[in-house]
Amino acid sequence: MTVRSSLSSITASCREPDPRAARKAARDAWHDAGLILINPEWLKGWADRKQAELLAEKLHGKRKEPR
Repeated sequence: MTVRSSLSSITASCREPDPRAARKAARDAWHDAGLILINPEWLKGWADRKQAELLAEKLHGKRKEPR
């Protein structure tokens, strides 16, 4: 049985996030365009995470507190 819906064109974007796809997209952005995309969770050490956070705050300002 086939179901038709006006939402079928966006179903691919409604899936659960894929961490491997995110890392691949970040890697591709680095190699293709020189963009740096880092999820702090990817960094293993506290010092690396803190360094990334300080750099992000320097460039973009402090983050707003989550609600």
